[in-house]
Order: sequence, then C-alpha cells, then structure tokens
Amino acid sequence: MRRRGVLLLAAGLPFGLRSAPTGLRGRAAGLLAREDHLVRPANQDRLRGLVLRLPWSVVQPEPEVGFSDAATAALDRAEAVAPDAGYPFLKLRLVAGSESPDWALRLGDGPLTGWLDPEDDSRHTVPQWWHDDFLAAYERMLDGLAGALRGRPRWVEATVSATCTLYAEPCVKQLGVAANRDQAVAAGYTDDKDQAALKRAMAAHHRILTPLGVASSVAYNPWQTVADGAVQVSPATTIALMEHQRTTMGPYGVWANNSLSARWEGGEPVQTRSGYEAMYQHMAAAAGAGHPVQFQTATLAKIQAAGGSAYATASWAARHGAVSAELPRGWEQDTGDVIDQGRAGELNDRFAANAARTVSP
Repeated sequence: MRRRGVLLLAAGLPFGLRSAPTGLRGRAAGLLAREDHLVRPANQDRLRGLVLRLPWSVVQPEPEVGFSDAATAALDRAEAVAPDAGYPFLKLRLVAGSESPDWALRLGDGPLTGWLDPEDDSRHTVPQWWHDDFLAAYERMLDGLAGALRGRPRWVEATVSATCTLYAEPCVKQLGVAANRDQAVAAGYTDDKDQAALKRAMAAHHRILTPLGVASSVAYNPWQTVADGAVQVSPATTIALMEHQRTTMGPYGVWANNSLSARWEGGEPVQTRSGYEAMYQHMAAAAGAGHPVQFQTATLAKIQAAGGSAYATASWAARHGAVSAELPRGWEQDTGDVIDQGRAGELNDRFAANAARTVSP
C-alpha cells in the first residue's frame, strides 16, 4: 500500500470511501485549507483537508426549506475538489449568529441590532441566541443538514455555532463593547442562559449528527460574560464547558480553538497568547489522553506581528497532540519560514499519528 493510503487508514477514514461509515467516519487530520480556491494547485498535495464555510442563511433561507439547493451545490463543489486535490477529509464550518437567515434573527423578541465588531468597527444584526425559539430552529436546521450529509462520507465534522454572534466562536461575543452588553442584558441575556444554550446546542449536534458518524467541534476561547454591568473573562468556565462536551459527546465532541499563534524560541514553537495558556494546557493534556483537539491559526498578519510563522504555529499544534491545523489565508506567502513539501509531510505524519491515538467510539 502507498504511504498516503497508510495515513488515511491510520486517521480512521474508510479506505476508498466505498461504503457508509460505521461509528466515527474519521478525523479531519493534517494540514487543512480554509479557502481552497486560493491555494496554488502545485501546493494542494501539502494539505489533507478542506474546511467549507457555510452560513445558516444559505442553508435555510426560508423556514420551510430543509436544506437549500445553494447549500447542496456548495457541498458538491467541495466534494468535486477533494479527490483531485487529494483531500480525504471535509469539514463543515456552520456559521449562525449574524449570518443566520432573517426569519431566524426575528425569533424570540427580535434581533439585537447595531452589534459592534471592535475588530473593524462594523455593525451587525445578531439573534437572541439564548432564546428557546431560536435554538429550536437551529436544531431543525441540523435535521436538514443530517439528511444532506447522509451518503456523503467525506464529511467528518461540523461546527457547533448556534450561540455565536459574529464568528463561529461561542465563547467570544464582543461583550467588551458596552453598547453590545447593555443591549443583550436588556433583552434578557444572563450567563446561565448563555451556558445552557451552548450545552443545548452540543446536545442537538450529538443527537442528530453523531448517529451518522459525524463529529461536532466547538471553537473555545476564554469565556466572556457580563457581571455587575462589566465584561468578565473566565478561563475556568471554558474548561468546565470543555469537560461537559467531553462527558456528553465523548470522541464525537472535538475541542477546537481558532486563534493559535506561535513563534520559534530556542528551536521550539512557543504559543504567543498568554491569556490562553491555561486553556491550551488543558487541551494539550486532554489530547495526550486521546481526546480530539484541533486548531485554526490566527490570521497570518497577527501571527507575524507576534514574531511567529504559520509553520511554527502548525508545529506547536502537532507537538501538543492536535489532529489538525487549519492554515491562514496567505500561508504560501510566509516565505521566511515556508511550509515546503518536506515540512508538510512531517506535520501531516504527526497529525495522523495524533489522530490514530484518539479514543474510538
């Protein structure tokens, strides 16, 4: 058997994709592309997977639509790319929050408008993500997604995004902006409701997607909440939510983070986000015990501003037990520390070995 085939089997993918999977379909293991159309064809064989970003507004533009033709076409396009590029794994980044359909944004007591993104001063409309009606609608969308993924065994993972605002990261909701948190509190937001909503979304993913063998990932950050009218950050809450996911979803509940940045120090990759250290240590310890952990890098500009590189960042993830690293836009232009064919092969080998050590269902 060719070396590539050995890696696919080690990572848990049914060889040749000849039949529907039994149990876990496999892991999105290795270096992943988030925007495949921007990857040079000559470099595609350095990667092992593709992440498709799919907004809920595309999936279900009207409530009576189970899974839209446009969403089906997006799955088809990704699947058409995968064999030619040599991508055995496909991951789905569902995006809710501001990219929920208009009808879903209006559920509950109506949307939160003018929600400010402090990253670029843009304003958005976001749902009351903790509201029962909104969460129930998200669960119905998952039913449609399950129908679409049945018989498509390349798709091995989907993100949990029901309780997000602007990004597919449910722990970060721009509550550092006074107007955002005041509006949320006035609409009925509480920390207990926020955590309960995320746990409900995890349970829905497990109930609906796990029977297909599809894992579900949560992108974790230090938890943001509101207390006494001010934003508070609680890494301990993040860790408690991780453990809830591991307890309730087992090997189908992937821990993720979308902010990783690392630089070389003394020949070793060192992560550059001091406020994330406790969370990263917890993730690495769980990975060592066989729980699936993965990372998306920060943007290349943020990585380089911290003195790092895409290669150092992917290396940190691989050495700390992760099963994959999703590379940033422009990773091929990171010429000071390029991920060449040899480095890519070494990283993919290590990610595949990490994936092979994850706990089986």
